[in-house]
Amino acid sequence: MPTAIFDNEERTYCADCYWKLEKEYKQKKTCDECASFSKDRCKKTNASLTPITIGYNIYYTQAENCNFFSTDQKAFLEEIKKLEAEHRYEEAAVQYEKLGMTEKAEKMRKKVDQKGSSQFDTNAKVKELAEKGQTLTYYCCHCGAPLKIGAKTQQIQRSCPRCKGDLEVINLGKLISQHLS
Repeated sequence: MPTAIFDNEERTYCADCYWKLEKEYKQKKTCDECASFSKDRCKKTNASLTPITIGYNIYYTQAENCNFFSTDQKAFLEEIKKLEAEHRYEEAAVQYEKLGMTEKAEKMRKKVDQKGSSQFDTNAKVKELAEKGQTLTYYCCHCGAPLKIGAKTQQIQRSCPRCKGDLEVINLGKLISQHLS
């Protein structure tokens, strides 16, 4: 029997009722269509969102009564740019797909693949550096500020604390590998 979860309570439905329920929720205005959507919490109101699970689909239907609901494409693009800046490429890809921008979504997915393989490598190298009790000083490619990674600082910096320049262009994994060799 098909099930749905409302307010953390699982309910079982006959096939006809389940189909009607799913059809009803597919027609509702949902929070994930809004530019302020974030799982579990609205970015605009900071209100927690309660999911309704019908089969494999999750609906956040608080948008039905929300005064701040917006599908403004500019707002969506601003949110996507924030996701990109935070290196949350998969989430950005999903948002681009919602806007029908499949080429942009594919570019984000390529970044996910690149980030995944190189990030894993880099994290392992930083851990190895820390285990050896070493600290590596490298420099910002934008302003020349000294940056450290290793025994005391294992957090990989995404932007320079001085000039706020993007440090993604530095292949930290390769730099550490050269240092350890």
